[in-house]
Amino acid sequence: MSRRNIYIIVAVLLVLIVVAYWFLLLDPLRGKVAAVDAQIETERNTLAQNQAQLAQLEQTKTDARRNQGRIVELAKMVPARTELPSLLLQIQDLATESGIEFMTIAPGAPTASGLYESVTLGVKFEGTFFDLNDFIYRAEQMAAGPGRILAVKTLTLSPKSEDLAKASPRLEVTMTMNAFQRTAPENLVPIQ
Repeated sequence: MSRRNIYIIVAVLLVLIVVAYWFLLLDPLRGKVAAVDAQIETERNTLAQNQAQLAQLEQTKTDARRNQGRIVELAKMVPARTELPSLLLQIQDLATESGIEFMTIAPGAPTASGLYESVTLGVKFEGTFFDLNDFIYRAEQMAAGPGRILAVKTLTLSPKSEDLAKASPRLEVTMTMNAFQRTAPENLVPIQ
């Protein structure tokens, strides 16, 4: 065997070893690497989606705390039941702060109106125009406290005859106000 033939055989053997290495070891390994790369990319996408969902859930959790506080405020503004004694005390406090000394309040029966009921309050008192103005302002601003939501519906003024010569005569005031309460759950009208 000549040297040339030995070189050819060695070269062919080397080529066969390289081809065998390529097909038996390197190509399957490259396939596994490609599969692992695809799996890594899939996991990265899943991680990004989960992080976005986590951020959204954290925001929802923060919003839920804020909304829970707002629900408590709204429940004070429109309670589930009339709570008439506390309402009358609140109105009397408003009258006192406004300079009105004596007041009569005649509550009516609740009137259903969909998701809420309104309670009519007949109010009578004496005071100056400025006392009346201050009282109405305070009554309508009670919800900002937060307190009950009150709405003035009717207002009748008549001057006291002996006070007409004064700069700010006293007035006899008759007023109708509405306070609101939520309807009991069994009376709720379904939203369509």
